[in-house]
Amino acid sequence: MKMQSVPYQKLGILGRGYERFKRVVLPDLAIAKNNAVLLILSFLLGRVTLFGNFMPFGLAFYGAVMGGGASKMLVGTAVLLGMLTGASFAQLCMGLIYIAAFTLMDRLFKNEGMREDIRHPFMGLIAVGVPQLMIAGTQGFLIYDILKTLFYAILVFSLIFIFKRGIPAIKGVGKDFCLSSEEAISITMICAIALAGFGDIRLAGVSVAGMLGILVILLMGFRAGSAIGAAVGVIVGLVVSLSNPASYMVIGSYALCGLLAGVFKSLGRVGAALGFIVGNAMLTFYINGSTEMLIYTREMTAAAMIFIIIPDGVIENILGRFSLVSKAVESKQGHGIRIKELTVDRLNNFARAFQELSRTFEEISQTKVVTDNQDISSLFDRVADKVCKDCSLCLHCWDRNFYSTYQVMFRIVETLEKKGWIEECDIPSYFIERCERTGEFIKQVNNIYELFKVDMVWKNRVGESRGLISQQLDGLSNAISNLAIEVDSDIEFMGEMEEKLYAELKNSGIKTEDIIVYQNKWGKLEANITHRGCTGTYKCLNLIEKAASSILGRKMIRDRNECMHEHKSDRCVLKLVEKEAHSVTTGIARISKNENQVSGDNHTFMNIGDGKYILALSDGMGTGKRAFDQSRTAIGLLEQFMETGFEREVAIKLINSILLLKSDEDSFATIDLCAIDLYDGGVEFVKIGAVQSFIKREQKVEVIKTVSLPVGILSDVETQLVCRNIDNGDFIIMVTDGVLDSFNKEGDGEETLAEFIGGIESINPQVIADSILKEAHTKCKGEPIDDMTVLTAKVWAR
Repeated sequence: MKMQSVPYQKLGILGRGYERFKRVVLPDLAIAKNNAVLLILSFLLGRVTLFGNFMPFGLAFYGAVMGGGASKMLVGTAVLLGMLTGASFAQLCMGLIYIAAFTLMDRLFKNEGMREDIRHPFMGLIAVGVPQLMIAGTQGFLIYDILKTLFYAILVFSLIFIFKRGIPAIKGVGKDFCLSSEEAISITMICAIALAGFGDIRLAGVSVAGMLGILVILLMGFRAGSAIGAAVGVIVGLVVSLSNPASYMVIGSYALCGLLAGVFKSLGRVGAALGFIVGNAMLTFYINGSTEMLIYTREMTAAAMIFIIIPDGVIENILGRFSLVSKAVESKQGHGIRIKELTVDRLNNFARAFQELSRTFEEISQTKVVTDNQDISSLFDRVADKVCKDCSLCLHCWDRNFYSTYQVMFRIVETLEKKGWIEECDIPSYFIERCERTGEFIKQVNNIYELFKVDMVWKNRVGESRGLISQQLDGLSNAISNLAIEVDSDIEFMGEMEEKLYAELKNSGIKTEDIIVYQNKWGKLEANITHRGCTGTYKCLNLIEKAASSILGRKMIRDRNECMHEHKSDRCVLKLVEKEAHSVTTGIARISKNENQVSGDNHTFMNIGDGKYILALSDGMGTGKRAFDQSRTAIGLLEQFMETGFEREVAIKLINSILLLKSDEDSFATIDLCAIDLYDGGVEFVKIGAVQSFIKREQKVEVIKTVSLPVGILSDVETQLVCRNIDNGDFIIMVTDGVLDSFNKEGDGEETLAEFIGGIESINPQVIADSILKEAHTKCKGEPIDDMTVLTAKVWAR
């Protein structure tokens, strides 16, 4: 036999064609185990007809499966095969047009940024509506045809939206996690409608579709409770009525039977089956008044027998996830709401108690600056007791000439308030002539008035202290009230994300005990994950962060760098937050006035969470150890208050009152605070007695300044907020007064320092801080006039 070889060029073409077929077509033909269920459902749904000429269910199921990782070609083929068994040629052509149009639109608009659960229903509406309208146009645009087209398109839109909720669970995503009620209803609706695809197939005179529908109701009512059982009954009843619209009463019968099956589930499978049968009998007798059952006895009996003999392991494998649905609906939500209400109520009670204490201290904190009648009477009585008590003329002065003596005493008090003491010349001559103890009288008046002034000072100090305590209690009350508001706010939990993340981590070999994904009050996603300890392998960094970022669609990072492993319980509680849009790099340079003394300046920079980064400087009064203690107290308290979540104004007022109460002597410190929002680049400055700060931008240097007294001087401190925005590469520069005063030696220190900052070319914040401090030290000829500190921060986009 003569053989002929194939040319090399043709082999190349065939090879490339095969490679393309293997790369593009074969993956779409792959049938995974979980996809086999989708293909069966696709075939059955493709067979279901609505009102005799509509076949929307298979087409809607194809639209819902799109984007879910299933084989689009095989699902579409299964739907068309199902339609082929019962559809007309025109219906089959419309199905082909729909699948082709939907697939084309999905490829064209895949990367438009719209979510699939919104994009696909609209694509289904267009893919069905436009061809139907074109056909209606060829027939003259009759009102009936237009309304029919709208109904068909809206029905497909709704079905895709509903079916999409159950597709991931059918494919096995999150199979060890409880389903939500919406997912359970979606899966049940898909399966119930698919039962109608069996048509009128009968075994031994029993309708397969009817028997399986009853079996589904029994299983769901038994596993998920009465609420889900009734809902499934309604769905199955609606499906049954599709083939026989006159049997609408069956819907109510199935719903009641599903409800009673769930109610009697505590009696076991037999109890659930009897509940179903009794419910049907009751409603049949009430409606028909006869023995003709709404639901056929043969179907109920067959379904009940299968339900009773199914092994527990089979039910657990198929419906294990549904057993937790009722708990989530009936217990978890109500329990959580009740706990939240009790917590909010307790917090509000605490806040009201502290507010009442604050009001009480405020009422008793009044200070005196002048003497009143009661003080004058007390002064008179003490002088009379010391000088006049055993005088022979006491009766003459304090009884017969009482008003004259009182007038003299009032004149003496006026002189005391002006001069602070009295002399003989300050007393009327007629009183001196009459008084036998003038010298002793003047001496005692001066002594008693000195004691009176000391007593007045301490009373005022106590009053001021009460006022400061009132401010602290008021601040604490406000903090508790804000906490109550935060607890009472509704947190949006992401149940679907939790399930997907659970499944992803399980596939990666990480056993998780609990996963909570929610949206905080700033609209940012957070995830709390409790899992087995990784024994130092840093799975939280290598696996969990990557998995969470992939599932949540946002870059997630650990909230804290340190390991949160609990050695006793061998658990790790990991908190993930959204990665901020900006990062901060800091630099610090400082020098004390005297080399042998500690600097009186203190600083801090820290990420306090929730996307906020703070920079703070404090300059204590004077220099040395005392100034250091004052500024350290201010910075330490500020760190604690800000990290705890206190408002800035409340934190500063509390620090002010603490510094006032801390020492009998003057004790004050400046506070220079800068808060950076790492998400949107907003910056807030609060300056209490602090000098100017600077923002070094690409083309200019902006000066930030306010006028206020330091904390620890007045009992009431006023805060002024300055807001700015920063861009990628901008620098924030904060200095103490020692630096600015050094630049004042050559004129306007603010302008000179801003000009010097603008001339620095380095982009390293530490180099910038060192350069400014070096220049300030040079301008004061190597002898600092005060402690000097420079704090710089570079903000850059990630």
